[in-house]
Amino acid sequence: MNWTDPTTLTVTCGRGCAGALRRELAALGHPEARDFTPTAVGVEGDLREALKLNLWLRSANRVLFEVAAFRVRTPDELYAAATTLPWEEWLAPGAPFHVHGDAEAPGLRDPRFALLRCKDAIADRFVRKTGARPDSQSDPDGAACIALHWRDGVARLHLDTSGVPLSRRGYRLRPWIAPLRENLAAAILLESGWDPAEDAFAGPMCGSGTLAIEAAWMAMRRAPGLHRESYAFQRLRDWPADAWRGLLDAARRRCLPLPAVPIAASDVDSRAVEIARDNAERAGVARHIAFGVADFRRAPVPRAPGLVAMNPEYGERMGLEERLAPLYAAIGDDLKTRCAGLRAAVISGNPELAKRIGLRPSRRIPMWNGPIECRLLLYDLYAGTRDPRLIRKHAGGDDA
Repeated sequence: MNWTDPTTLTVTCGRGCAGALRRELAALGHPEARDFTPTAVGVEGDLREALKLNLWLRSANRVLFEVAAFRVRTPDELYAAATTLPWEEWLAPGAPFHVHGDAEAPGLRDPRFALLRCKDAIADRFVRKTGARPDSQSDPDGAACIALHWRDGVARLHLDTSGVPLSRRGYRLRPWIAPLRENLAAAILLESGWDPAEDAFAGPMCGSGTLAIEAAWMAMRRAPGLHRESYAFQRLRDWPADAWRGLLDAARRRCLPLPAVPIAASDVDSRAVEIARDNAERAGVARHIAFGVADFRRAPVPRAPGLVAMNPEYGERMGLEERLAPLYAAIGDDLKTRCAGLRAAVISGNPELAKRIGLRPSRRIPMWNGPIECRLLLYDLYAGTRDPRLIRKHAGGDDA
C-alpha cells in the first residue's frame, strides 16, 4: 500500500466526547469531520495524517485507518473477504498482531467469533503468501492492530494506528478513587470553554490529578502523544518513520517551558495529593502545578478569568446519596460565595445529587465515565446579576 493514499480515518472517543473531538479535529485542519456513531468521528487523510492525529488529539481513544469494506452476511463470508487483503504487505515481518472490534449480524451469537474468523483469515493469508504464521495476541500492547466494525451487513476493516488507547498517556501509574480517564478529563476542559492561554485553572477534589495534569499540558501546548513511546503504526511495514520524527521535533519546538496561566490542584486527603504529585512528576509538570492539602471550601481559588473543575463522589450504593447530599449543597454554596466572576465545571453521575448544588448550569452535557452515564454541568458564576430586568430596576428603570 502507498501510505500517502488518502482513506477514511475513523477516530473513536468516549461516549459524550464527540463534540470536543470534532472541535479538536477542526483545529487540526479537519473542519469537515462528521459523526459516524456517538463514539466515532470520521475525516479523510493518509497515514501521515493518522500519525499527526495520534500525536495531538487529547479527547480521542484510537485513530483507525480504513483499508476495506465488504458486504458480508456470515463469519465465513467475512473470513473469505479478509483473506483477499494483502496483510503481508501491510504488517511488519515478525510483528505479532491483535484483532479487536465489534460485530452484529443475524445468527451471530457471539461477536468474538467474528473476531476469531478475522484473525484466522489474516494468519492463513500470511501462511499462504510467506510460508510463516505470525503470532497473534489478546492485547494490543506491542502488536500490529486490526479493528473490525461489522454493522448492517457491512464489515469495515481498519489498521488501528494507535493500538493501546490514546487515553493511556503513561503518567498515571497511581490511581485514586473513581479516577477520570485522561481523554475524558481533556474533553471536560475542552467542553468547558477553558482558554489555556488566558484562564487560570483550579482543581479542588483533585484525586489522582488528571484534570490538573491535562490542563498543564494544554497550557504548555504540549502534545499528549509526546509522552508515549509505542504506537501500533510502528508495526506497519515501511511506515513513515521520517515523517514521525519530523512531527515529534515540531511538537517539541511548539511546547512552552511553563504554563501561560496558573494551575492549582488540591484535595482534602493528603494521600490523594501525594499520588497526584507523583503522577504530575511523571508527566513532567509537577513543578508547574501548585499542590495543596485542603478542604475544597478552603482551597485557594484563582482570580478571574479562570475555571474551577470538580469531580466529586457520586457513588451508586444505597444510602450514599443521602450522605453526599450536604457535600453537593456545600459545593453550590462555595461556588456562589467565593467564585464570583469565574466559571465552574462539575461532573456527576447522580442527577439527584447534582440538583443539590442549587445553581442553574449554563450547559448540561451527557458524558460517560466508563459505564456510568454522567452530566458535565457548566456554570457561569457572574459577579452580580445578569438579569436585564433587575439591572434596569436597580438603575432606576422599569419594574422587573
